[in-house]
Amino acid sequence: MKSRLVLIGSAVAASVGLCMAATPAMAQAPLKVTVRCGDVAGLITAIGNANSNADGGTITLATDCAYRFTDDFEDSGTALPAITERVKIIGRNSTLIRSAADGQPLFRLLSVSEGGELLLKGITVTGGRTDGYGGGIANAGTLRLEDSKVAGNQAAGQGGGIHNTGGTATLVDSEVLTNVVTNAGGTAGDGGGISNDASGTLALRKSTVAGNAADTDGGGIENEGRLTVDHSLITNNEARDGNGGGIDNLGDATIRYSKIVENWAGQNGGGVNNGEDGTLEVKDTTIADNRAGNDGGGLNNAGTATLRKSKVEANQAGRDGGGINNVAETGGGVTQLTLEHTTVVENRAAGVGGGINNGAGAVVTLRDSKVLRNLPTNCGGTVPGCS
Repeated sequence: MKSRLVLIGSAVAASVGLCMAATPAMAQAPLKVTVRCGDVAGLITAIGNANSNADGGTITLATDCAYRFTDDFEDSGTALPAITERVKIIGRNSTLIRSAADGQPLFRLLSVSEGGELLLKGITVTGGRTDGYGGGIANAGTLRLEDSKVAGNQAAGQGGGIHNTGGTATLVDSEVLTNVVTNAGGTAGDGGGISNDASGTLALRKSTVAGNAADTDGGGIENEGRLTVDHSLITNNEARDGNGGGIDNLGDATIRYSKIVENWAGQNGGGVNNGEDGTLEVKDTTIADNRAGNDGGGLNNAGTATLRKSKVEANQAGRDGGGINNVAETGGGVTQLTLEHTTVVENRAAGVGGGINNGAGAVVTLRDSKVLRNLPTNCGGTVPGCS
């Protein structure tokens, strides 16, 4: 009898063991934590814990509170640990600010590593200063801003506010304001507000890029990758000694239902400069009141540009192409400008082509479009259909 009981007990134990082995491990729950006002150390710890959690976490900041940083995290050049997992930082008019005194380390506020994902909602990122790229935020992963601001940051080289290198950056109902990028050590200062490299993807929806400045190209945005601007405003940006006061495009750019107004470039493309390898599509957009020191007050095109149902008006150029300058570059490709159901009106050039100037070897096609009331003439060069 005892032997039988032992055998039965062994069978039960074996059965339990098998069941335990077959039970899958429970998934790790995302971290959820609230950081009290001004608790910088607590915020650093919360991000570290979220990075250590396979499912990341959500960090909520105090309402109307500033988190002030006087030093970077472990000499990383960034105030907070790099984001390596899926992390959400949720604020209610909350601010991350570098407040280091003169002579103290230069650093940005946030960085996202390849494979990391960061959502900022209701957050202002300000005061960042770095002698490298991305004065406010450097992204190599996935970055999303909702109802947030990146303002008053500075970088030397690329991206005064945000630098996106090989990542995906999306801005929704957000603002990029008064950021600055400067030249440094032979590196051109490009992308006063945002810079997007050749392998990056950048999208703006219902957002504003305003009051930013670059020493060289792309006062508002410098794009070498894929750019989409949708229902957004690009205004009062400055490319001090370069091209593209509002946007300098060297990649693929699509602009829809937007306004590009009152930007300035020291050289070409007061509103938009589309480079030799650039592809630009503009739809239902206004390009107005922009200025260029040289050519293309509204748009300077050396690549392929198509404007549909858009307006180019009241722009000025210090040389040629008050509204649009279309110029063949030396790379051998065909510079092609196409206007469909678009008006080019009341622009002014100090040289030729108040409305459109078309250089030798470049091509302009007008389809149901009007070029009117420009000075000194509506068109310069060969523009079929221009009166």
